[in-house]
Amino acid sequence: MMKYPFLQQSKQQFDVFWNARDAREKKLLTSAVIVIFAAVIYAVFLEPAITGRTKLETQIPELRQQVAEISALSSQQAKLASGMNQVIDPVSKELVETSLSARGIKAQSLSVTDDIVRVQIQSVAYANIMDWLLESQRASRLTVEEARLIALPENGQVSATLMLKQQRGGL
Repeated sequence: MMKYPFLQQSKQQFDVFWNARDAREKKLLTSAVIVIFAAVIYAVFLEPAITGRTKLETQIPELRQQVAEISALSSQQAKLASGMNQVIDPVSKELVETSLSARGIKAQSLSVTDDIVRVQIQSVAYANIMDWLLESQRASRLTVEEARLIALPENGQVSATLMLKQQRGGL
């Protein structure tokens, strides 16, 4: 006695169906089942592996490029971190005024409190203020926290209101 009567009934129905077919039909049905089985095997196992391999072949060079970029950024960060360990004198009003006057920039107002520098400049060449900001970043580690630049009617001239912060600690 079988444990699963449904399977026994299905097997009997299949035997009746199969025995009713002649040899030619049995060969055709067997061939059709083999083709369907092969298609399922291909669709489930082979095709995803082939497309996945092709996809990986295109992605691996991109990923290697990204790894190289990350390595370069990591080494750059390490260099910057070692530079941040150097002792920098606190920023002072005199230091900022000296660096501004060296570039020919006249500040309308200038205030320095703790590590924060607030500068308001009525009219300055855009390139000149950008150069001063880069120089201040290198020399005093002043980074721009807030900037408002307004274009003036004169070509290349801007009005600038800046808030800078001195980065004194390590990364």
